[in-house]
Amino acid sequence: MRNRLGNDHMTLENEAAGQSFQVDRLPGVRVFLLGLILVVPLLAVSGRLLFIQMMNAEHFYSQFGKTTESFESIPSRDGRIVSIDGRVLALDVERFDLQAHYRWLEEPPNPRWLKQQALTLLEPVERRNREKVEAAQEKVLARRQQLWDELAQVMKTSPEDLQTSCRDVQQRVETIIESVNERAAQKEEASSSDDSDVETQAATEQDQLQKFWTLFKDALTRPPRRPRRERIVVREELDYHTLASGIPREIALAISAHPERFPGIHIQVATLREYPQKTLAPHEIGVRHRIDEKTLKARQQRFPEGDPLDYKEGDRIGKMGVERTYDRYLRGLRGLKKVVRNRQGEIIRTEIIREPKSGDDVVLTLNTGLQDQVQDLLDESLQELRVGTEEQPAEQTDPAAGGCIVVLDVRTGAIVATASAPRYDLNLLLHPTPEEWQAVLNDPRRPLFPRATQMMLPPGSTFKALTSIALMESGKVDPDEPYICRGYLDRPDRHRDYIYRHFGVGHNELTLTRALRESCNVYFFQAARTMGAETIHHWADQLGFGKPTGIDIPGERGGHLPDPSPPKSEKKSPWYPGDTLGMAIGQSRLTVTPLQIARLMAVVANDGEMVVPHLAHSVVPSAESSTTTRQMISYPRRYVSGIHPGTLERVREGLIEVVAHPRGTGYKTVRLKEISIAGKTGTAETGGGKNDHAWFAGFVPAQRPKYAFAVVIEHGGSGSRVAGPVAQKLVRAMLDTSLLQPTQPKLQAN
Repeated sequence: MRNRLGNDHMTLENEAAGQSFQVDRLPGVRVFLLGLILVVPLLAVSGRLLFIQMMNAEHFYSQFGKTTESFESIPSRDGRIVSIDGRVLALDVERFDLQAHYRWLEEPPNPRWLKQQALTLLEPVERRNREKVEAAQEKVLARRQQLWDELAQVMKTSPEDLQTSCRDVQQRVETIIESVNERAAQKEEASSSDDSDVETQAATEQDQLQKFWTLFKDALTRPPRRPRRERIVVREELDYHTLASGIPREIALAISAHPERFPGIHIQVATLREYPQKTLAPHEIGVRHRIDEKTLKARQQRFPEGDPLDYKEGDRIGKMGVERTYDRYLRGLRGLKKVVRNRQGEIIRTEIIREPKSGDDVVLTLNTGLQDQVQDLLDESLQELRVGTEEQPAEQTDPAAGGCIVVLDVRTGAIVATASAPRYDLNLLLHPTPEEWQAVLNDPRRPLFPRATQMMLPPGSTFKALTSIALMESGKVDPDEPYICRGYLDRPDRHRDYIYRHFGVGHNELTLTRALRESCNVYFFQAARTMGAETIHHWADQLGFGKPTGIDIPGERGGHLPDPSPPKSEKKSPWYPGDTLGMAIGQSRLTVTPLQIARLMAVVANDGEMVVPHLAHSVVPSAESSTTTRQMISYPRRYVSGIHPGTLERVREGLIEVVAHPRGTGYKTVRLKEISIAGKTGTAETGGGKNDHAWFAGFVPAQRPKYAFAVVIEHGGSGSRVAGPVAQKLVRAMLDTSLLQPTQPKLQAN
């Protein structure tokens, strides 16, 4: 039967089919094949493991110690600003900051970092030995402690102080770590909640097959989620942090010279701008400050192929004064270095690719000896006006009263002294505290205001020097023809003289010389009426009024020269006869700057040559420059067209008598026995119940002029009584600093 225990039905069928292979007949072969299928892949995996462990281990160990290279800029020094007498007015100083890698200051040390540091001390074969790894970790900890002990010894401080700085850094970094991981956890919880909502919706709206496909697709396309036990490593953990700023140069060099003694320590070098003279000519020197985004973008548009001065975000650029005008010379060019770091971000090697180039030095025409004295006497004069003296009661001055003095060479236009008061410390603009900055801004006297180039005031009677030039060149007024001054022009209540308002009398008979000497308004009223406003306007335009002088610092204003021509638009104010009379004596709508008046006196003194006032004398190349030749800075000069030497000689005669003649307005307050002075007092009316502006402008020595100057005291009152004494002290200071030599012997004391 076929269903019996020993049925050979299948055997007979197989024999009938032939002698083909049957696996069931050989169970051992089946077991062997199955074992072969399992063993061969295992042998391949084992062989690969042996190859990695024995033959290619160094490759993976090298990956463990893999380094990264980056390029960093080396700060350069900007050029100095130096006075003509050798005093440094602005310079770059190096600042050294001590920085430590976070892992070296972290307490307790990071276990993973500690193990990695230990493994670097062992040979590859030794890294599997647990005891040797632990011993190496102890060496790292001992080396870490030795680092802080040696660092404290070099810096001449206690290890406790260094540890305090380290704890402050660690506390700040841990706060960042906590904040970052907390936000990440919140974001993960929110994402998990959103995923749960999606899965629930999918279960209710789709079948199980679609749900499986969604999970499968997400598993393939979404990045793996960070396990909750693994926290985020923030950048601050792999970076250097400043422990001490402004350390001495010798300490910084000692640390940098022995990197093997100070692992994890880095000296950060930066340059800072300093102004050692602080308040000396701050408005003219200016300041270098961090470049703003608008300026940087403008330079990028101006130089699309690359900024020749290589300005980048964070660099300093000249913002005002000489610092801004001569920025192209002062600007240094940064260097470049290659920095090699390990996986933990520690610096292990640096290489200089390009050395930095220092900027050139700019030499100014300022004489700092005179500049110091000029600033002091201006401060003293303003203080006397505020508090008064026994001989002279305090003026009822405006609380915003200030002053300005300008002294320039009549032949070259070189400014040897310029002072604006009140002034400020240039270093204040570098890193001011909010309180300091607000105090400067709230000061009603405006200490930041550059009065020499931007203060526009009516010049008062100092302008009569120009009116004198105009009347003689017009040919309509004879300077030697006597004119009878009644003290007023037409009516006793209008267009009057100073002496008529106070004493009820006039100057009687006078010529141009006497009119200048005694500052007779009526004489110049009549002269202006005779020659017309167009003549005065023409010569004022010829002598540079109404436009900037061209001084080599930015922001200069040109004042306002009213135009008597018929108005061409409704915006222009009509011209009245009174405007002509007012302009003749420096009033009406006429405004000037102190620099313009000083240059007017220079033109009178040098026989009609128009000089350009300037501060820069020369440029001295830096040590790294390819040239060593000092570059002299030249400025254009021209003679005033149409002016005659005889005209200026006649004006000089009147200006000399202002100080030298007993009836001159400057005789009592300006005259010095040691040297002759020429000039003109001026009292500019302001209106509105405020005090007048006090002026005195002139040149010295009177016979062979070397320097022209202008003194103005804002809301100071009388020019002869207030500005005159300041001018006298100014000339004394010029004698004391040997800029001038006495032209007359000093009187011996009895």
